[in-house]
This record gives sequence, C-alpha cells and structure tokens, in this order.
Amino acid sequence: MTASSNQTTDEAAAQQQPLFLHKPPYGDHLEARGWAFDAIGRSLSFIGNAVFVGTAVVHQAKINAGCLPEDVECTGVTQYGIRPSSFLALYNVIVGLASSALLPLLGAIVDHTSSRLFVARISAISYCILLFPMIFISQATWFAVAVLLIITALIGWIHTGMTFAYLPEMSDDKKTLERLNTSFTVIQFTTNVVYIVVVVGIAAGAGWMDDSLATARLAQSISFVITTAFWGIAWLKLMGPRPAMSQLPPGKHLLTIGFRTIYRTSIDIAKHHRALGWFYGALAFSESATQALLIIITTYSIELLNFSSSEAGVMYLIVLLSSVLGCYLSELSLRLLSPIRSNQLCIVSMALFTALAATFVKDSHALFYMFASFWGVCGGWKYTIERYLAITIIPKNKDAELMGAYLFFGQILSWLPPLVFTALNEAGISIRISMLSLLIFWFIAVICLQVMGPYENALRQANEAVEDSSLVDNNTAEAVEEPESKQSSEAPS
Repeated sequence: MTASSNQTTDEAAAQQQPLFLHKPPYGDHLEARGWAFDAIGRSLSFIGNAVFVGTAVVHQAKINAGCLPEDVECTGVTQYGIRPSSFLALYNVIVGLASSALLPLLGAIVDHTSSRLFVARISAISYCILLFPMIFISQATWFAVAVLLIITALIGWIHTGMTFAYLPEMSDDKKTLERLNTSFTVIQFTTNVVYIVVVVGIAAGAGWMDDSLATARLAQSISFVITTAFWGIAWLKLMGPRPAMSQLPPGKHLLTIGFRTIYRTSIDIAKHHRALGWFYGALAFSESATQALLIIITTYSIELLNFSSSEAGVMYLIVLLSSVLGCYLSELSLRLLSPIRSNQLCIVSMALFTALAATFVKDSHALFYMFASFWGVCGGWKYTIERYLAITIIPKNKDAELMGAYLFFGQILSWLPPLVFTALNEAGISIRISMLSLLIFWFIAVICLQVMGPYENALRQANEAVEDSSLVDNNTAEAVEEPESKQSSEAPS
C-alpha cells in the first residue's frame, strides 16, 4: 500500500467513530492499524525487558557478587568488575549514548532513502529473535541476558525511530491525525496496564511474588509471543514502503548529513529563536534526569527494599496510573500559571519528592509506593506541559524541522545522569546520595526555563519568525515578478 492510498482513507467516517479501544478511528486505514499493532508489541516488550527482566538481572548479580538477595546495599563486586546496583544504570548509559549518536542517522535514512520499511522489518525480526533466549534467564545465563537487554534496547530504539516516521504521514487532515495519535496513546497505556496486571496476577496466583526469575520468565514469554505476532502482522501485512523525501545532495554522505542538519538547526535556533533555545536546553537536562529516574528508583527498590520483579511491576503500574492524574493537573495549572512557570513547578516538585524519598524511605514498601505515585503525577504533568510549550512556541513555518530538534534535545543527554550515578555508586557512595545527583540536572533545567523569559515573549518570537519568513517570501515573489513585468512593457506592440 502506498502513502497516497493511505492518505485517501475515508476521513469523515474515521472522525465519526468514537474513541474507544474496541473501535479505534482507523476505518480502512491499514497502516494506522499496523501502527497500533506495533505500539502493542513495543509497550509489552519494553516493560518486560526494563522492569521484569531487569529486576531479575540485578538480583542474580547480587548473588554473583556474594550477597544474599535480601542484603541491603550489596557492597560486593561481580566477577565482571562492577557492583550489582550499577547494572541498570550502566545499561542506560550505553543505550543513551548509542541512541543519541544514531538519531541523526535514522533521520537521514527517513529523509534521503527509500529503506524505511526495510530497516523497520529487519529491526523487528532481529528484536523478536533476541527476545526468545531471554525467556530462559537463570543463575547461569543472567549475564548473557543482561547483554541481550542492551542489544535489544538499541535495536528497539532503531525500530521505534522508523515507526514514528510513519506517524505524521497517516493523514493530511489535522483533526484525524490528532484522533489517531490519541488512540495510539490510549492503546499503549491500556496495553501497559493490562500486561502488568496479568503478569503480577499470575505470579501471585502461582506463588512467585518473591521469585524474580520465575516472574521474569513469565513476563518474557508473554512479551515474546504477543510482540512477535503483532509485529509480524504489522510489518509483513499492513505497513507499506515510502520513497525518499529528498535526494541526497551531491558530495554529501548519508552517515554525516544528519549531523550537519542538526548543527545547522542548532545555529539557527541560537541566532533567531532565543527562547526556544533555552527551552531545548531545559528539556535536555530535565528529560535526561527524568528518564534516569525510573532506572534509579528501580535499583533503589531492589537494593534497599529487596523488591522482587513482581513488586517492581506494581511500582511501575502505580507510576503509570498516576501519570494520568498528572496530565489533568497540567491542564489545571495553566489556569493559574504560565506554561513556563508550570513546567518549573513540575520539575521542582519532582526534585523535592526525590529528595524526600532518598531521605525517609528506608524499609517501608508502602511509603515507596506512595512516592511512586508522586513521581507518576509529576511525569504526566511534565510530559504534557512540555509538549504544549513546544507546540505553541515553535514557529509554524518550521514546525517539522524544530519538532525533530525537540526529539533530539530530549534524548541527547539521556546517558549523562545514569553515568554520574554509576560513577558515584562504583566509588562506594550510598545509593541514597547517588540518587540525589538527579537534582543537579533538574536545577539546571529550572534555571534555563527562568532565563527563557516570559511566555508572552516566547510567543512573540515565534510569531515574528513567521512574519519575517512571510516577508522574505513576498519580497522574493516581487523580485521575480518585477523583471517579468518590465519585459512585458518593453515588448513591441
């Protein structure tokens, strides 16, 4: 199926359908259905790897280091030379560095080649193949599974980049595109909730709540079967090829043109979009710390509270459900505060809850679950308000280019907070103190938002950029018309 055939879908029929999971607004749009299928597999496998399997890996690393799983802050070192509490953070460092480096290349593949579908299919097949051996995680295979976690995360990131390139092309109608995007978000959220409830429910019924290995095997088995089935249908039956958006300029190389584009965009932002530049700076620091938070609190819960894989799943479920309240809180805050001040308040709140948790949570699971709900609220609030800020202060004539920059700056420092945490942890500093290193990144983000200036100024800069662009276009058109009219007047009658 081609892009044009997908975009000629019955938009009116899609808009008339209610937004429920059992009746999504897809109509005959096969690629929209394929994107939804991909989202289901992505949600399952990412949670299965990061939460259930990741927790089991840390437990086995503690045993390998000579500690009992219930030991608080294992100070031993595994045979591979690192502390058990550093495994998840180090995993995040490697994935963060690789994904930051790959992002410009993925953009170049989408823009300048017709290989998008091929890369998506190969990455999907490779990912599913590597999910299978992780089902057999054990005391003998845990390190191999830890390596597979890193490899699958990198492949999954490549696949996600190719998948999201299809999203803006789903429809030419803005309202239909918004409904599709909302539907995909509902599907991902529902998949996450149902998956965690099913895994934890079966583990509880089977008496595996304290058995991280058994829970990880169960979660990974479900993830492998469903992800393979849904991705197989999506990428072999529903998703279609795409031509190159533009030809590669003469003398340019596919490996470097993406970085050149990012460089030119960054220079343009610094020169002509000052407020937007400070917002992207705030985004880089705040998003990197927030992404690292989930990994660090998972490590914290395992090391200090002896959480099992099932309990880690419950924690993530609480974070997920609480994020819905955060989305509504974001909307409520806009009635009282500007979006910039709302973003600052959200970041300060997240930092405050992190500091309080590191200070007061010592052995109480219930208290940690309470803080998990606070983090979830702040996460939903932060995601919503930052997307709102980006949409409103990005000049409309550069929305595609600068939204790409929004994604890039949100990812560029994702490796740094877990690297700082790992360095402190390997130096023997308590996890409680190492966890507080996140506050540095959130503090810098708040400063960047302060330097950004009033929200009204940011809006004015965006509007002026659009007006200047329109003026340049008009002058160019007049310059073209003037020689033509002169030639007409000089022509013999």
